[in-house]
Amino acid sequence: MNNCLPTVALKPRRFSLKIKEKIAAWRAARALKCGRILAHPTGTVAGIAAAPQSLQGIRHLQRFKQRKQPFLLLADSTRTALAQARYIPSRLRHMAKKHWAGSVTLVFPAKPKLHAACYARGKIAVRVDADASCRYLAKQVGGLLLSSSLNRKGKSALGMQRAHLRHYQRHHIRRFATAAHQHDTQASRIYQVSTQKAQRLR
Repeated sequence: MNNCLPTVALKPRRFSLKIKEKIAAWRAARALKCGRILAHPTGTVAGIAAAPQSLQGIRHLQRFKQRKQPFLLLADSTRTALAQARYIPSRLRHMAKKHWAGSVTLVFPAKPKLHAACYARGKIAVRVDADASCRYLAKQVGGLLLSSSLNRKGKSALGMQRAHLRHYQRHHIRRFATAAHQHDTQASRIYQVSTQKAQRLR
């Protein structure tokens, strides 16, 4: 099976990025669709991502992270994120409206239509990130990125510097960076949302 999915056309709407950044995102998305993993910026800590549709990319991400699942989903929009939900209670809609785009990850029951690496007990963790380049990259891949913090098991999170990534050359990690991105070392807040309450997990 060919994992190189058709390239999504570039569209300028909703994203205040320079043309060079959009071209870089298009190239990064093409690499993801072809099964590569990618170091990328977010509004919180730097991430390592794969395309949710690419089995090869998911396996590479699992090997790098030294675990099977679950991984975070980064969505290009609130609409895409909530489309994954099994049902959308008013509390979930309220939390999404209040915190997205931003640094808050929401965990909720989801439709079983993605790879198993996206789920933990039928739930997904999803965020519409504050970083515009991250959202744009997700859009180019099809709306969602499978992502995690840029570190291996038991190790500190890495930055986006090329020198850091050279330690992991055997994993063939591509790098996607934008001039506007300001690296943050603060992880996202995580809430588990049900019909009754929103419980903070981190």
